[in-house]
Amino acid sequence: MKQIIILFLCTFYFITGYAKPVEQPLDNVVAVVNDDVITQSELDHDLNAAKLQIAREQMPAPSSEVLQKQVLDQMINKTLQLQLAKQGGIQVQDTDLDKAVAEIADRNQISIKLLYERIKEEGISTTDYRKEMRERLMMQKLQQQEVINRISVSPQEVTNFIHSNVWQNNSAKEYHLEDILIPISDTPTTEEILQAKKHALAIVTQLNQGKNFREVAQAESGDSHALQGGDLGWRKIPEIPSAFATEAIKMQANSIAGPIQTPNGFHIIRLAGVRAIGGKQAAPSRKQIEQLLMQRKFEEAVQNWISKLRSQAFIVVNV
Repeated sequence: MKQIIILFLCTFYFITGYAKPVEQPLDNVVAVVNDDVITQSELDHDLNAAKLQIAREQMPAPSSEVLQKQVLDQMINKTLQLQLAKQGGIQVQDTDLDKAVAEIADRNQISIKLLYERIKEEGISTTDYRKEMRERLMMQKLQQQEVINRISVSPQEVTNFIHSNVWQNNSAKEYHLEDILIPISDTPTTEEILQAKKHALAIVTQLNQGKNFREVAQAESGDSHALQGGDLGWRKIPEIPSAFATEAIKMQANSIAGPIQTPNGFHIIRLAGVRAIGGKQAAPSRKQIEQLLMQRKFEEAVQNWISKLRSQAFIVVNV
């Protein structure tokens, strides 16, 4: 079941499968991450990829400064994970890589040949695309080793959830949530917690005064959904982070709640909408609920794990 969740959680977008360009001899260093560096050309390359994704998904574009900050932040997280994967001897065989590419092609209902042709149209070579895919698979294996193998959902947890008022009264609904995270370190001081909460409260004030939630999320949020304006998409109750679920069911559409404190920081959420679900989706099986609860735990654990990686790393940003 954990293998299935890993595949479900880690989505691949072939239009954004960019690999790092060849470094120039005199490339400027924009960040030092332990023993590795991120260069200006690498940052520019990922910025271009992010701009393409934003354009393709027709999202509002953040300012250049905000976009650079968010993209560099994601690059640092990726570098930290790849460092740990290499230290642990994690490798991806060609057969596993071929299987992942085939799954992407199948998901997009195209042949592998056509997939590579479309990638080429985006200016990406097959070699570079496969390198990027291999790194993504390495990070998946690392996350399975470091995170998902250390969490579980017991039969009693599933039973308790099924009989909870939260599920009984809202099992036939989906919630569209947006999230802003003001992060804190893995072992924060009292002062750090107070400052983060103060910052979060200031953001709530701005939002209540009419500031656009998605624009604020792009500029301020510290999680992986920041560039998407904090958009978590449509989710059933078991998929919503446990800290948000009880708040979400009480909210009206377009309302804001928070700050909500979690181990990785303070969250501000917006309920973009609620909809009823019917048909077969209205009554998920016990096994499906177990998988959704595992997905929830996995997302929460990954956020906390990455926060811990960053707090223990030597990171210097030069932009």
